[in-house]
Amino acid sequence: MDLRGATALITGGAHRLGRAIGLRLAEAGANVAFTYLSSAAAAAQTQRDLEQRGARVLALRADAADDRQVAAIVSRTCRTFGGIDLWVANAGVFRRTPLASATPADWDDMQRLNFDTFLVPGRRIGAVMQRQRRGAIIALADVAAYAAWADYLPYCVAKRAVVGLALQLARTLAPAVRVNVIAPGPVLMPDDFPTAARRREIRRTLLQREGSAADIAGAVQYLAEADYVTGVVLPIDGGRRFG
Repeated sequence: MDLRGATALITGGAHRLGRAIGLRLAEAGANVAFTYLSSAAAAAQTQRDLEQRGARVLALRADAADDRQVAAIVSRTCRTFGGIDLWVANAGVFRRTPLASATPADWDDMQRLNFDTFLVPGRRIGAVMQRQRRGAIIALADVAAYAAWADYLPYCVAKRAVVGLALQLARTLAPAVRVNVIAPGPVLMPDDFPTAARRREIRRTLLQREGSAADIAGAVQYLAEADYVTGVVLPIDGGRRFG
């Protein structure tokens, strides 16, 4: 895919990884639509920064797990830009939920925030791309998809489901649409992540360091432009999966 003039939709694009991905795509020449839920101030700043890079920008407040809201953002993006060439599914939440204390509501919450935010838009955006006979989808999962962290089991299960759905979509939407997954490791860890846990995660990588948002944004650009790559899960984890 030539990103110059292409339209990218990022669900969860106001800050952190989503913001970095949007800036990278704008610098490559793409127009950027992005969603946010509660980060209105961050969304406004990201919109300004994207526009300064020459992109046409659409900032959309929406819950990516709500089908009616997703239908509205997809429709508006298509009306504004004429279609959707690239969708980056970045919406999600990393939250400690130990198995011993996790309630059914905790499990439902992690499913909704980390899997439904891929499943619900996937149905509608996949259909748009099939009608266009072109498109690429990139889902942000986690190396947690290959783990069973005792304190994060609902999260791990949800991210495993993201990988499974992405691989199914790669087959179902082919040949018109490519679908790939990025599985970050310890990259841009939350500010409130315990210091001891942060150090432990870094020690468990082969490269002995934390990754950056730029590492993920670069991987997104690669997968967007790599026209002969589909059905791939690309770990960007410094070797954490071996630890």
